[in-house]
Amino acid sequence: MASLKTKFCGIEFENPIIVPAGVHGRSGEVIKEVSQSGVAGICTKTIVAQPARDVLPCFASVSGGMVNSVFGSDRTAEYWFTEGLKRAKEGDSLVLANLAGFFPEQAAELAVKSEQAGADMIILPTHCPHMGEILMAMFPGMEMPEPKLTDVEPMKRSVQLIKESVKVPVVVKLSGTFSHITRQWALGVKEAGADGISCSDAVGPALSIDVRTGEPMLGGPRGVGGLTGPAIMPITLRMVLEIAMTVDLPIIGVGGISSAEDVVRYIMAGATLAGVCTAGHIGGIDRYSRIIEDLHKLLDELGADSPDELRGLTLKRIADRKEKGKQAVTDPIPPEVEEDLCIACGKCEQVCAYGSAQVSDIVSINHDTCIGCGLCVSVCPTRTLSQEYYL
Repeated sequence: MASLKTKFCGIEFENPIIVPAGVHGRSGEVIKEVSQSGVAGICTKTIVAQPARDVLPCFASVSGGMVNSVFGSDRTAEYWFTEGLKRAKEGDSLVLANLAGFFPEQAAELAVKSEQAGADMIILPTHCPHMGEILMAMFPGMEMPEPKLTDVEPMKRSVQLIKESVKVPVVVKLSGTFSHITRQWALGVKEAGADGISCSDAVGPALSIDVRTGEPMLGGPRGVGGLTGPAIMPITLRMVLEIAMTVDLPIIGVGGISSAEDVVRYIMAGATLAGVCTAGHIGGIDRYSRIIEDLHKLLDELGADSPDELRGLTLKRIADRKEKGKQAVTDPIPPEVEEDLCIACGKCEQVCAYGSAQVSDIVSINHDTCIGCGLCVSVCPTRTLSQEYYL
């Protein structure tokens, strides 16, 4: 069986699966309990100097995930530095302190106390797309203007101060709102001296509405929050790829992971660790265990002895496209059919807008009308259909 052990920022992880900041890091006791699932690391909910209660309701299910308007930990920093981290360290997982200060010096102070309390790593978030307007509604008179997304200097200052103050690795967690400026932020994180990058936090602001009442599904002035879950994975996966193509820092891929296949996708894009959050929140902590178990099987199927053997494979494939002169292929290749695998489910026929896929006992492809778009290949559950544009 393949070994799942991997190293990130010089620390050995039993497997690539961690739990990012969320409900399963809300207390030391919960972290200890969740660690029994087999995940290699668990983040605390964001430790802040002045905790605030969440406006309610704060979670809503949407197609492809959920929206949420949660803040950081509702526990005091003192709780985390006395009881919380101590209890979390009694579990089987590495404990990663997710923390945020209103200014760089405060972030550094929180980092020092987290390290002293036993944290194995510091995770520093960068931007919450919904926090400002909710805090200003909760505390009239508070001025919290929306930060300039292109201004990396506050993050750099926080990283520099934290790195001067602690010995444990410091990882910056990028926001999904940086999706159009990922490279700029990756370069800024590298220049600041961080040890790694986590990508990404929720995408947003996002909104869901109750059609029975017209009310936003979440609390707050406009009911907006962050979008998480499978809906954001194509965006965050591309962000991880771009980071890997830009800087040589180790990466934690976060966003929409719900299966072992998703974990491998992030690893192939260049990530070392994979953060699973929404899937565990909705499906329970057993979901983490199943992903780890399935990851063992998938690596065996792929002929890989460890995740390291697959890391960055997609970057190599992209380089191959350039080398082979196949960066802009326009001649269609109709899918090949492996007849023995077809179960006549009809999914290919259903999605083919050109009427080229027809299913009776097995699927057949009309080469005269097929434009080679690839959609049928991507929905086939048994790999009956295949195309080789680039291999």
